[in-house]
Amino acid sequence: MTINKKKLLIFFNFVCLPALIISSPDWLKINGIAPCWPVVWLLPFSLKNSPWKAALAATLLGIFTDSFTISDASHIPSLLILSLVWSQYGLRNKKIELFLNIGLMAFLGTFFVGFSFWVQKIILYSDLRNSWFHSWSIYALMSEVVITGLVTPVFSSWLLLSYKKN
Repeated sequence: MTINKKKLLIFFNFVCLPALIISSPDWLKINGIAPCWPVVWLLPFSLKNSPWKAALAATLLGIFTDSFTISDASHIPSLLILSLVWSQYGLRNKKIELFLNIGLMAFLGTFFVGFSFWVQKIILYSDLRNSWFHSWSIYALMSEVVITGLVTPVFSSWLLLSYKKN
């Protein structure tokens, strides 16, 4: 029975994640900017699994996320680094006691992913080094960080409880 529940949970995650990335509900956006759903999903998975599984999941998640963007910049390096850091944290601290710790980790993780993507674009495209690009990039980054930090405690806590039961 537990194997069926685990398969159902994995299937539910793989169906819901693309749906949330493609059509994030308007009530979960700040001025049209949605949360970083890969971080929301990767955080509980990395906390509960070994570094190798987390790295593989981050790579596949990065490939999946990059398939939605038309850019030379990639989410893979930042998600891979985050998965390794979070899985090491999960190995050392077996339980997360505070509800908001998950939100803080997602807040910092989303900032790392967004900043990494921003730096890659600056390096790849030399014409983006003017102040106009930076002004809207900072706004978009901060909006994504805030909404992810607010949404993550609800969704990731639910996923952590689901992983714990299985």
